[in-house]
Amino acid sequence: MKLKTLTTLSLSALLLTACGNNDQENTNDNSNSNKPSKETLEKQVTQLDKVKTSPEDAIKKAQSEYSGQSLKGISFEESNGEWVYKIEQQSNNEESEIVISDKNQKVLHKTSEKEDSVDTQDTFKYSDAIDYKDAIKKGQKSFNGDIKEWSLSKDDGKLVYDLDLQKDTTKHELTIDAKNGKVLTDEQED
Repeated sequence: MKLKTLTTLSLSALLLTACGNNDQENTNDNSNSNKPSKETLEKQVTQLDKVKTSPEDAIKKAQSEYSGQSLKGISFEESNGEWVYKIEQQSNNEESEIVISDKNQKVLHKTSEKEDSVDTQDTFKYSDAIDYKDAIKKGQKSFNGDIKEWSLSKDDGKLVYDLDLQKDTTKHELTIDAKNGKVLTDEQED
């Protein structure tokens, strides 16, 4: 009888220990579920050599959609699982935004609005800036991350690249002078 009771208690303890460990593993799994997986993080960034369409080609495509408009801004970012250029343009009484696929230069979306007045000081030519690759390389000297997003526009009259770079879960926002490539700001995101 003592042997049977001892065996039952031992098996019960072993079973409870196994169940307890399983619960602990589940707790650990749940605490990590809020963190993005490495695969998810990799889909949110890209490298320079993976960009298929040049900004010049994206701008040409946008200007063929709305001719006579001047460039107001360009950005490169991931949208709905795809890398795209967003081109903002304007003319005397109209502003437009065109979204162009990086992989095949197809227009994915375009909108246009009539405006009473627009500020022509906001426009620029892409050739006024250093190439985006040079700007990103300058930014990567400050923080060696992959491209999450970049944009080129005027900020208080100054032409600047805004870069979002990421390495693993660390993200930095950088502002680069688009004329000379100088890093103006480098801030780590929380």
